[in-house]
Amino acid sequence: MKLGKYILGLAIVAAGLTSCDTDNIGAIYEPKVDNISFMVEEQSTLTKEANIEVPVAITRAKTNSAYTANVTLSDQSEGMTLKSNQVTFAQGEGIAYATVVVSNMQPGTLYKGTVTLSSTDAATVNEEFGEQITATNVLVHCDYNWIDAGKCHFIDYNWEDGWEADVPVINAERTNIYRIVDPCQVIYGDANGTYFEFRLNDDGSITVPEGYWNLNYWGYRCYYDTENYMDYCFIDQDGDTYDVNHLLVNGSNLYLGRFIFTYPL
Repeated sequence: MKLGKYILGLAIVAAGLTSCDTDNIGAIYEPKVDNISFMVEEQSTLTKEANIEVPVAITRAKTNSAYTANVTLSDQSEGMTLKSNQVTFAQGEGIAYATVVVSNMQPGTLYKGTVTLSSTDAATVNEEFGEQITATNVLVHCDYNWIDAGKCHFIDYNWEDGWEADVPVINAERTNIYRIVDPCQVIYGDANGTYFEFRLNDDGSITVPEGYWNLNYWGYRCYYDTENYMDYCFIDQDGDTYDVNHLLVNGSNLYLGRFIFTYPL
C-alpha cells in the first residue's frame, strides 16, 4: 500500500458494557408503562419512484391492551405528508407504523422531515427498557436514472503507485452528472460498491462534490475540501485527462491522495 504524507490524528475512545443478574427476569422486566418510542433516530430511503410511502416504526413495551399513539410531521420538504396522525397498536402488538407519504419527487433531490411523538406519548417513558426516541428524521432521496456512458482510463496513486485500468462510467440521464463505477474493484479485484461522481461542464472542465466522496479504499475515505485544504484538494486538467488531488481519511487521520482519469476514451 502506498499512502501520501500523514497530516493529522486524534485518539479514539472505547466504552465497555456491563452485565446484569438474570435471576427472576420476568419480575424484573415486567412492563409497567408503555414506553412509546421510535425504533431509530434517523432512517434513509433511496428510490427512483416519483411517489413513495415510507413506514416509520414505533415500538412499545407494554402490549396487554390496544393503544393509539399520536404523531406530527414538521420541517418537511414540499410534497411530504403523514398518511395519518394516529398510529394504533392492537392488543399484543409491540410494533406499529406511521406512514410518511412523499409525492411528485424530482430526480437528484433529497426530501426530509421530522416525525415527533405527542407529549402524552413521550411521557410514557420507562428507562428500564432503554433510551426513548421521541423524534425521528426521515430522509428520502429520489435517484436519477443511470445509463451507460462508456469507460474512462483510471490510474490510481492512492493504494498502489500507478495501477490502471479502463473503468465503466454511467450518466444521470438528461444531466451532466457522471459516475466512475467501482474503480477499486476493476483495478484490484476487490468489490466495494463505491463510485467517483463528477459534473462534466460545457467547457470540458469537471466539478466534484465538496466533502466525503462515495469512494472507499478499504476504510480510507476520499475527502475533498477546497476551503480548508486548498493546497491538497485541486484538479489539474490536460484536455480530457483530469489529475484529481484529494485527501484520504482513516478515522481522524488525513493523508494525501491522488488519481488520474481520462474521459471520454
